[in-house]
Amino acid sequence: MTWSEDLSGPHLQIAGSDSSRIGVLAGPGTGKTSYGLMRRVARLLEEGVPPDEILLISFTRTAAHDLRTKVANLGVQGAEEVWATTLHAYCFGLLQRDAVLAITGRTPRPLLDHEVDMMLRDISGDFGTLAERRQRLRAYEAGWAREASAHPGLGEPEDDEFGRNVLRWLRRHKAMLVGEVVPIAYAYLRDNPMAEERGRYRHVVVDEYQDLNSLEQHLLDLIAEDASLCIAGDDDQSIYGFRYANPEGILAFRERNGVERIEIETCGRCAEPILNMANELIGHAPGRTKPDLVAGATTEGTVSVIQWADLEEEVEGLTAAIVADVERERREPGDILILVHRQQIGEMIRRRLVDLGVPAHSFFSQESLKSDEARRALAILRMAVGEDRASLRVICGVGDGQARSDAYRRLSIYCHGVGKAQQEVLDELLNGASLPVRVPAILKLYESATAVIRAVQEEELADAVERLFPPDLRELADLRDIALEEALDAEDLADLSDRIVRRVTQHDVPETPDFVRIMSLHKSKGLTSPVVYIASMVDGVVPTVPARLNEAEADAARDEQRRLAYVAITRAAEELVISSATRMELGLASSLGVRVVRERIRRSGEHLVAPTIASPYLDEMKTTAPGAIRGVDWLREKLG
Repeated sequence: MTWSEDLSGPHLQIAGSDSSRIGVLAGPGTGKTSYGLMRRVARLLEEGVPPDEILLISFTRTAAHDLRTKVANLGVQGAEEVWATTLHAYCFGLLQRDAVLAITGRTPRPLLDHEVDMMLRDISGDFGTLAERRQRLRAYEAGWAREASAHPGLGEPEDDEFGRNVLRWLRRHKAMLVGEVVPIAYAYLRDNPMAEERGRYRHVVVDEYQDLNSLEQHLLDLIAEDASLCIAGDDDQSIYGFRYANPEGILAFRERNGVERIEIETCGRCAEPILNMANELIGHAPGRTKPDLVAGATTEGTVSVIQWADLEEEVEGLTAAIVADVERERREPGDILILVHRQQIGEMIRRRLVDLGVPAHSFFSQESLKSDEARRALAILRMAVGEDRASLRVICGVGDGQARSDAYRRLSIYCHGVGKAQQEVLDELLNGASLPVRVPAILKLYESATAVIRAVQEEELADAVERLFPPDLRELADLRDIALEEALDAEDLADLSDRIVRRVTQHDVPETPDFVRIMSLHKSKGLTSPVVYIASMVDGVVPTVPARLNEAEADAARDEQRRLAYVAITRAAEELVISSATRMELGLASSLGVRVVRERIRRSGEHLVAPTIASPYLDEMKTTAPGAIRGVDWLREKLG
């Protein structure tokens, strides 16, 4: 197949253009990646461009994996040598290759989510609650790109103080944040115009450009300053406002002088009833002037909007319907994608499916590390491999709501004053040294951990796994499964540790699985599935609008959540089920963000329950969505 075979219209224009700047605006399922960007790569290779002079960038690992698969399937010589990656992975490789981290004294040991929380508790300064500190940290990782800026990387005085405290903690703990690599890479390329990387590529192709923040978009300008730059995306699918994504960036790029503007308006993925709902929903976005997508799919498609009496009935009803479809061979488990905005509900659905004999996997971030026992076990494993100050911090703080931050701060102040690491001082205390620092709880935890560390260092790998992840601890079940699987190929403790961390942090979603996939609406970006269930789509969950937001922020949150619902709906090719419930256990409802009306709280058995109502986005699709029906009636029809 030649690069232009069977291409026409905007796809042919994307693939064949010789413009130095190309801005593609294309909605979900329009084939911009497979038939536009990938054929462009094929043309470049066929014309003799060396594969190492072509760079493909996408935002998420799932999308980057999709790019790598599509490139490999091009059937063009050199395709497998083209680098298709995320922007974070590209920056990390750049910093390692040019020794930037080594020169600046940084240690490429990324923190896990729970380790980040411990760092935020430790840093000094009046930076608010833990939640407020998390929000400020996201701005720090985004290079303070709180809004589109001509000068990314600039923060306010309080931001600078926060950044200095974070950097000090990271240096002392020989660690770094995953999100740091982009601002560091941007500063390096900005301040070093002679860097080889600024002229390394002749062609840069960027997918999902709307998900990037302004600093990341400026970084791409530096990488492609002497190269052709083709960017593609859709501002209707911008769903990463919490990390300061700049959806306006794709529209601004297309308005630059000399940019060739291309639009694709036909969706070949979604059946017409599904696409009609998606069009009506996104049509409520303020200021939107784009035309509706046109259905190119030939399948008829089905949509169901259903409601249950309570969450328990919803879980039972949805799983019963899925089991029936699988057992009657109407669907394979891998045909089914379940989207839910909260991990707790996703786990309820997963457990019930597994109990009923249907294989199901959950893809929520670092789910296997949600228990204190799992966090401690992994920290001990990493310390058994060698010095790991972030893991020591976990051992010192795990099991305490405040992570023993006061005691750990006292220990750290003393260590800094005498020029010793925390582990060195703790070893001295264990050996009976009389030192002017008292941290009895931390010392006891460290003593217990060191006993396990010495044991696993002397054991065979299989025995070490049994000691670290015993089968009788339910909280370790998920991490134990990962450890047992990875131990089969691991060479030693260090290799096992690396493999487990990679599995926990880079849980890639397969496109053609043999199990039901359960994940967040965000995680589904870039996927397509014959059947999609959107579960627990109730007000307060979709959309989630925290009470602390002011009016303008609340409006922005609703607008982004609408885009998120649009993304979720357009994952479905043939069948879409939108589900909600009218009651939820009070504690769960409060933790999920549902606004509880105290006067309406009722007792149901041993529990207090709060009323819930369906998402207001259903009203925004009222002329194209089918009428909502009771879940029990829908299930009866499914089972009939």
